[in-house]
Amino acid sequence: MKILLASSSHLGIDLLKHLQNSEHQLLGAISSPDQASGRGQSISSNEFAAHCQRNDVVCDKPGSDQQLSEVLQQTQAELVITLAYGRLIKANELQMPKFGWLNVHFSLLPRWRGASPVQRAIAAGDRETGVTVFKLEEGLDTGPIYSTISYPLDSKSRSDEVLTHLASLSIKPVNEALRMIENNQSPTAQSGDGVTLAPKILKSEGRIDWSKDSKEIEARIRAFHPWPGAYTLIDGKRIGVIEGQVRDNKGAAGEIISLEPLIVASGSSALEILRVKPENKKEMSSSEWLRGARISLPCAFE
Repeated sequence: MKILLASSSHLGIDLLKHLQNSEHQLLGAISSPDQASGRGQSISSNEFAAHCQRNDVVCDKPGSDQQLSEVLQQTQAELVITLAYGRLIKANELQMPKFGWLNVHFSLLPRWRGASPVQRAIAAGDRETGVTVFKLEEGLDTGPIYSTISYPLDSKSRSDEVLTHLASLSIKPVNEALRMIENNQSPTAQSGDGVTLAPKILKSEGRIDWSKDSKEIEARIRAFHPWPGAYTLIDGKRIGVIEGQVRDNKGAAGEIISLEPLIVASGSSALEILRVKPENKKEMSSSEWLRGARISLPCAFE
């Protein structure tokens, strides 16, 4: 089968390498256009596109629907696989490849349809996630399913680590989907039950609301690592919270009730903060931060 892989994330690299060494013909890759980044706003490629360039994989970066259609027409791809591509595909583009488009989605659909399924699953306290490979259609992650594989979540799961595992795990259900397509086997329609949405994470969601339950706060710290990053304020200064654990202490929401260890009251019980990242400084233990922060009780996070 003649395949194109579309991705704009380092998470697509494992699948790219697999397809290069498979029985199928990888025609090349598609990625998002280069963008300005960093303090100097220099133009650079994303990690997936940069990997393609280093390894002599043809990588087109269409900036418009017309350009994408031209790539599909010129390559005569029979199938396009997307993994964290970050672009809505129009109906006419979906119909151009002989076998359509497959999407590799990091949840067990229909739970967590949308842009941020892993972060939403961890924040919600889910105990399982996985990979779903389905046929793309115009709806938001609504297409029929070829294959799934599950992956356990626990009280230590962080979104960056889970995403890396799922990217590697995705190879197996992709292989199953390709086998089914070659054998003319149809995918299964998604259930209408259990649908939840996973909208894109907003930067503002990183700010900790100390009136919330401490278990919810701790889960969001793990869900939003590394981006947008959980944070709180003290005396107007931003402090990133990297790691915490739930404690039984009581107090007013946001109140620092202990410095050694650093324990903060929430809407229910409390949270011990283990690691922080002060603004414009490196990550450090909370005790290391406190040694230079000159904080004394009583005080509170905002």
